[in-house]
Amino acid sequence: MASSSSSCNYDVFLSFRGEDTRENFTSHLYAALCGKKIKTFIDEDLNRGDEISLALLNAIEGSKISVIIFSKDYASSKWCLNELVNILKCKNLNGQIVIPIYYHVTPSDVRKQTGTFGEGFVRLEQQFKEKAETVQKWRDVMTQLSYLSGHESTKIRPEAMLVEVIVKDILKKLECTSMSSDSSKGLVGLSSRIECIKSLLCTGLPDVRIVGIWGMGGIGKTTIAKALFNQLSNEFEGKCFIENVREEIENGVGLVHLHKQVVSLLLGERLETGGPNIPAYALERLRRTKVFMVLDDVSEFEQLKYLVGWLDGFCPGSRIVVTTRDKQVLRKHGVNDELVYEVDRLNEDEGLELFYKYAFRQNRCPQHLTVLSKKVVRYAEGNPLALEVLGSSLHQKSKQDWENVLDNLKQISGASRIYKLLRISYEELTFEEKSIFLDIACFFKGECKDRVLMLQHDRQYNVTQALSVLIDKSLIIEHNNRLHMHELLQEMGQEIVRQEDIKKPGKRSRLWHHKDVRHVLKHNEGTDAIEGIFLNLSKIKGINLDSRAFTNMSSLRVLKFYIPEGLDMSFEEQHSDSKVQFPDGLDYLPEKLRYLHLHKYPLRTLPSNFKPKNLIELNLPFSKIVQIWEGKKKAFKIKFINLSHSQYLIRIPDPSETPSLERINLWNCTNLAWVPSSIQNFNHLSLLCFQGCKSLKSFPSNLHFVSPVTIDCSFCVNLTEFPQISGNITKLNLCDTAIEEVPSSVECLTNLEYLYIKRCKRLKRVSTNICRLKSLIWLCLNECLSLENFPESLEKINLGRTTVSELPSSFENLEGLGTLGLQSWSELDNLESFQYIGAHGSTISQLPHLLSGLVSLSASLLSGLSSLNWLNLNNCALTAIPEEIGCLPSLEWLELRGNNFESLPVSIKQLSRLKRLDLSNCSMLQSIPELPPSLKWLQARSCKRLQSLPAIPSRPEELDASLLQKLSKYSYDDEVEDVNVSSSIKFLFVDCIKMYEEESKKHLADSQLRIQHMAVTSLRLFYELQERYKLRGTVLILPGSEIPEWFSNQNSGSEITLQLPRHCCQNLIGFALCVVLVWCDPEWSGFNIDFRYSFEMTTLSGRKHVRRRCFKTLWFVYRMTKIDHVVLGFNPCGNVGFPDDNHLTTVSFDFFSIFNKVSRCAVCPVYANPNGTNPNTFTLNFATEVWKLDDMASARGTSDEEELEPSPKRICRDDQINTP
Repeated sequence: MASSSSSCNYDVFLSFRGEDTRENFTSHLYAALCGKKIKTFIDEDLNRGDEISLALLNAIEGSKISVIIFSKDYASSKWCLNELVNILKCKNLNGQIVIPIYYHVTPSDVRKQTGTFGEGFVRLEQQFKEKAETVQKWRDVMTQLSYLSGHESTKIRPEAMLVEVIVKDILKKLECTSMSSDSSKGLVGLSSRIECIKSLLCTGLPDVRIVGIWGMGGIGKTTIAKALFNQLSNEFEGKCFIENVREEIENGVGLVHLHKQVVSLLLGERLETGGPNIPAYALERLRRTKVFMVLDDVSEFEQLKYLVGWLDGFCPGSRIVVTTRDKQVLRKHGVNDELVYEVDRLNEDEGLELFYKYAFRQNRCPQHLTVLSKKVVRYAEGNPLALEVLGSSLHQKSKQDWENVLDNLKQISGASRIYKLLRISYEELTFEEKSIFLDIACFFKGECKDRVLMLQHDRQYNVTQALSVLIDKSLIIEHNNRLHMHELLQEMGQEIVRQEDIKKPGKRSRLWHHKDVRHVLKHNEGTDAIEGIFLNLSKIKGINLDSRAFTNMSSLRVLKFYIPEGLDMSFEEQHSDSKVQFPDGLDYLPEKLRYLHLHKYPLRTLPSNFKPKNLIELNLPFSKIVQIWEGKKKAFKIKFINLSHSQYLIRIPDPSETPSLERINLWNCTNLAWVPSSIQNFNHLSLLCFQGCKSLKSFPSNLHFVSPVTIDCSFCVNLTEFPQISGNITKLNLCDTAIEEVPSSVECLTNLEYLYIKRCKRLKRVSTNICRLKSLIWLCLNECLSLENFPESLEKINLGRTTVSELPSSFENLEGLGTLGLQSWSELDNLESFQYIGAHGSTISQLPHLLSGLVSLSASLLSGLSSLNWLNLNNCALTAIPEEIGCLPSLEWLELRGNNFESLPVSIKQLSRLKRLDLSNCSMLQSIPELPPSLKWLQARSCKRLQSLPAIPSRPEELDASLLQKLSKYSYDDEVEDVNVSSSIKFLFVDCIKMYEEESKKHLADSQLRIQHMAVTSLRLFYELQERYKLRGTVLILPGSEIPEWFSNQNSGSEITLQLPRHCCQNLIGFALCVVLVWCDPEWSGFNIDFRYSFEMTTLSGRKHVRRRCFKTLWFVYRMTKIDHVVLGFNPCGNVGFPDDNHLTTVSFDFFSIFNKVSRCAVCPVYANPNGTNPNTFTLNFATEVWKLDDMASARGTSDEEELEPSPKRICRDDQINTP
């Protein structure tokens, strides 16, 4: 698949305790990071083993930054602490950035393992009494990391601000490191080349532009493009880097799939489409999204045409960068030569600098090799890849070796000079090293290093050492445990194989091109020279092979007939027969085979004479296999078997045949009805997957597994009995099965940690013996519609949509309970017991999706929940909210969507920390009382009976005069210009039809005061939090179709321009804005409003200063009522940078909406009005007085009667501008 831009797989790795923060703080932080297009790894796998998984370890090692969220129960998890060990290792060895977050704990608690943080560690320490060395290692790691600079939740409030501060910190650190990963191994002289390309991009202009980066292979095009992407992409709303377009197409990933991937990346979401076409709504959104896209290594015009199309499909300001070896690709697409940057070769000084880096591992050269170094650099002709490879090959070599290499270089000439230069390093390899290099070039580029090692294991040389040699010589690159190589080196390796016999591919050692493979197999031209065959089935229509097709290939080690991962296939293609058929059967497979992958293998069994004694991995997905082989075979080396979707399979191998088996995948083998009791004898088994085996009804009795194993029986819909198993089972998945009880024998699963029994509709009972499982930390029982009781002693319970009617009396003892999921409980009788969860020492801090179907909310349920910060009561049919709701001191997020109450209690004003309130679809709601001043986000969408807005104080609060000084120093240069900026405060009353019917004018009467209050709150946030909070605006959306009269500057349409007089901006705070949106009837209904505005200042000397901003609020509302809406807002301007001698200030606004028509717009300047009685404070004042004409004329240096020159847009003249 196309990779991302960074040399790392992820920008950020999140380490957190799931039970503490997954559903609240961590989810908010993850969403914010993704919103900034920061590629973030979050572990969604709740099924963990004893040791940290390889995937998780790779994610840590492959991240630029690790963010550790220390929470109260973090240190009670051995997985979290093992993550810490590896994070610290990456910090010490690789310089990885680590940012600790202290969430309701202090650095001292982490450093000394004290407080609630320490209590969790003490519990874990008791479990590891006999592993004192491990415990001490954990202590040391926590102590070391606690001294790092981080962020504390107790010092940065509210939580939303903490998230914003962290994201800003991460962005800054990524900016500082964005070039280091690529430039550290790459192109000297990078900065000057990037600046040249930036001058071609002209990112400040509103056009759509393609810029080409053109040059020979190995010259550094991709390195430049990656560094450019890292520097500029954050300035754009959407971004993507598609690497190796040519290679992706050649490997069978079609243009259709690649196009979908491009659009998905640019929009920041996966497109779920069944066909080849991009949905119209996605393309429409793309036209509204300013994007930065890099297409790397485009080789044909058709590729560029399909992926980019013509430029009218992109938003103004978008930029596309294309790297290619063929300039004609760009010319055919209409890219002018002036916008094509030719990557020039390194000059001699740059070449020496790069060569020294690889030849001597430093930036200087021993004196006795200075002359020879200059000669080598001249022969490389400034090609960076050639310099890297030659330098690496000469590292720590004698002077005589250098002279020998120079003698070889003197013999090289002609057009293929670079290939010949690179081949010098190849020729120095041993036979074994050459073999592995060619395997990677032909078959395993991008493959997992461990898999390559496994498949090469037992060959007659040290594979690990051979790989190290290739890496040291810069012939291959290891990154995140995967093996990569430069495309030029790959081409060289493949060319070496082709040269083995140009005319007869059957006499080559490796075949990978579909035409060569098809020719050799169809005509039985295989020989014992062939060691490997890879056939991309998407490249051929079909082929019938002779039963003796592989008879002469005695040296064949790897054989793979495959469909590329991620390839879009039609329904017919997915369910069609194999493209490779054996009409007369298959007589022979070579016994040297180590890797066999045959997609849709069409026969019932492998050849009877096949001796799999060297086989390590067997993949027969979607095959017609009934059993792998007949009779007994000796496959003692095989470790992995994949028979998924083999619907005719009835028998699996016996452990006596495959004693080394570690993983077996039998997913959707629908005819498999029998599991042999001998399956327990697989002593190395770690995964046993029976998912979707519909014919499987039971397991043999008394199975005992020795090795730690995960058993997945989900979707075995006819499995009626809980497996009678014991031993070292760590995870057991029985979701969507027909089991009726979890029996008492479950206590035999002493090492079980995760038990999933979701959607088991016949399950009625769970034995209390499950409470004896000391290792069990997760039990999932949701949607078990017949379940009547459940056990007590667990850390996390999910009982959503069950029929449990009573919580046990010992429920109050669940001190470790962190999350309780109870969706759709309609018959829960003893609600009062919930008071013990929060009120008497429980650690619960959230109640996600609580009690859907509940018709009344008990006051006792709320009492004492002092730690509760998020309360989700959506769709509970509540008819009233008790006054006690105001007694939740920590509550920040309150969700009440879809309930039946008519009003909220006045006590809601007492929620001093409340930031978000959602009242959408409360169809009976008629009024809203005064809300707490801390509220930043209110949504009351589709409240059909709501008649009035929340009450507000009669006088706005005053602001400290020092705020003006902070505003004057605030510069937008610290922010990205012309990007989407979300508002800090949003009050949204969209689709509230009653407000529209009840004369919307009365709701606009106090709109100035409402905007004034919201603006004061927004400015106070900036003032109090200083550098941690950027200037943001406010927005209030109401049903209506008129602009309030206090907006003196109004205009029809979506654009308006004001001309302000000289020195008018001295106390200018910002602008009040108003837009009327007319409902339209598109294919699907939605709602949004965006606007851009720009300041343009002209000095007396004629010099212009321009500053642009973009404000965005995007809300999709389906099935909206056909009414118009008024959008009111305030946008602060900060330090607009007006020079003292400015002659004229022009302010232009341009509003737009995707789903609605902008019928009218209005703007009103807002000024700071000093308090006459208290000079240390000021209030906000909206422009109300008319400027005098002579003031305007004086500012222009002309007579009073002189008219301003008309603007192409409507200009509000001096006699229309009001000021305090």
